[in-house]
Amino acid sequence: MPSSNLMKSAMPWIAAITGGVLVFLGYAGFDQYYLEWICLVPVLWAIRDQPPGRAFCIGWLGGIVMNIGGFYWAIEMFRQFAGMPWPLAALGLLLLAAANGLQFAAWAWATRLITRDSGWSVIWVSPVVWTALEKFWPEIFPYYLGASQYKLSLLTQIADLTGILGVTFLVVYINSALFAVMEVWLEKRRIATRQILVLTGVIAAVLVYGQIRIRAVDQQAAAADKLTIGLIQSNRGAGDKRQDPEGLLREHQEMSRELAARQPLDLIVWPEGILGIRMRSRDGSLPPGALGDTHIPTLFGAILHSSADSAARPYVSALLADGSGQILGSYDKMILVPFGEYIPFGETFPSLYSLAPLTGRFQPGKNPEPLPLGRYLLSVNICYEDIFPGQIRSLMRGVHDGRIPDVLINLTNDSWYGKSTEPIEHLALASFRSIEHHRSLVRSTNTGISAFVDPAGRIATRSGIWTRETLVDRVPMMQGRTLYALLGDWIGWICALVFLAGIVRPRLASLRHSQSPRPPKKEDTPLSFPQRGKKRRLK
Repeated sequence: MPSSNLMKSAMPWIAAITGGVLVFLGYAGFDQYYLEWICLVPVLWAIRDQPPGRAFCIGWLGGIVMNIGGFYWAIEMFRQFAGMPWPLAALGLLLLAAANGLQFAAWAWATRLITRDSGWSVIWVSPVVWTALEKFWPEIFPYYLGASQYKLSLLTQIADLTGILGVTFLVVYINSALFAVMEVWLEKRRIATRQILVLTGVIAAVLVYGQIRIRAVDQQAAAADKLTIGLIQSNRGAGDKRQDPEGLLREHQEMSRELAARQPLDLIVWPEGILGIRMRSRDGSLPPGALGDTHIPTLFGAILHSSADSAARPYVSALLADGSGQILGSYDKMILVPFGEYIPFGETFPSLYSLAPLTGRFQPGKNPEPLPLGRYLLSVNICYEDIFPGQIRSLMRGVHDGRIPDVLINLTNDSWYGKSTEPIEHLALASFRSIEHHRSLVRSTNTGISAFVDPAGRIATRSGIWTRETLVDRVPMMQGRTLYALLGDWIGWICALVFLAGIVRPRLASLRHSQSPRPPKKEDTPLSFPQRGKKRRLK
């Protein structure tokens, strides 16, 4: 009997661990996307009869497991990016997992609290809470559960209406509906026909919409003007940038010349941080031969210093030069990586930089304008900016004359993460920016994965990881704006309002009840009409 009770007590925690494992196995990188449709079912079962406080703890355990498995590559990142020793890097992973796991914990707590106090169905409460938290929960590396479905193009096209949050809502709704169906069967031994029909109808509607949108986007892309763009992936990591910057530049020049000799190109794209440049102003020319004498416009990543102020912190930048080396435009990275490109509060407490001597001291950019290439506009972002939907949406608002960028271009260095699942996770997250704006995404990385993503979010061409290669593709210059581009994360705001209503409404009702006049005691109450009638009958 004691062992039986112990097992019963342990089952919710085992279910939480199971759910956490299913989440990261179903995510991009491990790519068992179908597991994401059931990954939350064990956790919903584990918290169904628990007090909200215990549901929080159960969810936190699941979240910690999920993040350890999903972000295991953070150990290599801390070692490469911040120069941490292995034990300190492992501790960093645990702290990151514990911090990110709080979102999972908050979802479990709020789902249990709202369903208990309001009587609302878990089928809708669970996805509403999760989506609201994905929108507003602060994270260094947002991961968005919906990104697990990046290979299922028919399922993901709703992102042009809702953004990636809509795909997340759908994934969590599927989990919640399947849990409700399972619960009805286990407790009442009957089939939950209504829930199954609604679930089937929702999925069918999403798939039909996806088919319609893909056909329309493909037709528009086929009719659009196109640029032939070449990508350079030299397979030289962050260490090469520090130890042999001249050799790194020379290799990009040689690979560019070889690529240009093979076929006509409209643009060559280099990855992040290839060139170190000191400039007095953003107007001017590069030294002859700096980009390989290809006479082809080149977009390249640079560490940009201002020669006018030697004390100023540098920028992580992207510069566009024409075939003669004349600078056409520049973009400075606006979202810097904490503890890699700066230390929070490091300018206030400079001694913090002595704890992580390899950490950069860059300053964020402020200008979101696209870069002009002839009559086209290139919306450029750098490194992990492409996983922030709000940042890309702000960059896609266009210029003062109302023109909207024709293409998205990302310059990245993913060598910090070793040969891990991070590069494909990064690419999967970034691919949703194409769906959200119906623009091709061109990604140039130094060690992979470089890729061309079409305007429907499909990865058309990609490189390997830690390979030396070049890629070329014809990229459509798309027009128009999507509903998501106009309205942003409206579904996240709606879910947040419903979330707050579910928390506040039962408490307001309880407060009103406690403040209402108490009924007089029974002995002081005059007889009601039925009581009086009863007394007369007794007489």
